[in-house]
Parts: sequence; structure tokens; C-alpha cells
Amino acid sequence: MKSFSFGQFVYLDGSGVGITVMLPHGSEVPEDHIGVWFGTTTEAGNPLICTIPAEYLISAPDPVVQH
Repeated sequence: MKSFSFGQFVYLDGSGVGITVMLPHGSEVPEDHIGVWFGTTTEAGNPLICTIPAEYLISAPDPVVQH
């Protein structure tokens, strides 16, 4: 399985750039999946987390920080 860290930006073809928010081991994410947030929320405003097989994700480039 590919190795990802918490808070890492990742890319999923067709869904764009997301950020890892849940990893396996001690969470409700299946063993070979990663929990990724793509910036979407439910109607109630809760973040919508997608569990995605790690093999479908690639590391995204480092973000550009501005303020």
C-alpha cells in the first residue's frame, strides 16, 4: 500500500486535489483506504469525507502559501 500522512495533499483523477484527514489503523477507514476531504459538505454543513483505495491516490504538489 502507498504511504500517506495526515494532512497531505493528494490528487484523485476526476475529483481534483483533496487533503488526507483519516488514515487506517485506529479509525473507521478500511485497511487499504484513506479518508480524503475534497472541500465538500453536507446540507447541514458537515465535512463530507470520502474513503478511497490508497492505490487510486497520488501525492499532489506542495501548496503555494499566500496571505
